[in-house]
Amino acid sequence: MLLIGHTIYAQNKLGNSDAQKEKKPIYFESGLNASLPVHIEMYRTHRLAIGLNARAGKLISKKVELGIRFDYDYRFIRKNTRILTPESTLQERASHNNFSLFSLKPNIQFNMNSHWFWGAETGVGYVLSDEDSKIGMGFVSEYASDQQFGLCSGLYVGRYFIISPNKNKFGVSMNLTQFLALGHAENSLGLRFNYRFIN
Repeated sequence: MLLIGHTIYAQNKLGNSDAQKEKKPIYFESGLNASLPVHIEMYRTHRLAIGLNARAGKLISKKVELGIRFDYDYRFIRKNTRILTPESTLQERASHNNFSLFSLKPNIQFNMNSHWFWGAETGVGYVLSDEDSKIGMGFVSEYASDQQFGLCSGLYVGRYFIISPNKNKFGVSMNLTQFLALGHAENSLGLRFNYRFIN
């Protein structure tokens, strides 16, 4: 009886362990972005961008997560730089106007411990200029005049803060992102402030 009881207990314990390993929850987080351009071409004309982001992720292991992120950024022109004439081209007018950048990026995140994390992501980006929706990022001299689509990538590192007993987390991360097209990249450096709803 002792032998049979011990065998049953061991199997139940193993089964519970397997069930815990198989439980890899999906979570959702969203928040705000703020960034500055760090490439000389865009830095001449534009400054702060503010926006929103949302990410769905799945725990693959204790250290690794896979996810997909949607980003929206609205970038403002520098003050006192809108010097245009009737002869100004569409590209010149667009370079002195705000624009929106939408991106969708699958990513992988590595958790160094329960607080610190870093990750990488890459996907597609779409740009809309307030001057003309057809020009996109075409005001940058290295791009085509109608450069709306490009490859969006990023690297980020950050920290989570536990703010409630049920382990809801507030995350802050620093991000280096780029918009790449025709062999040219426009980079920006910024911060994300995210709240994780399910953990």
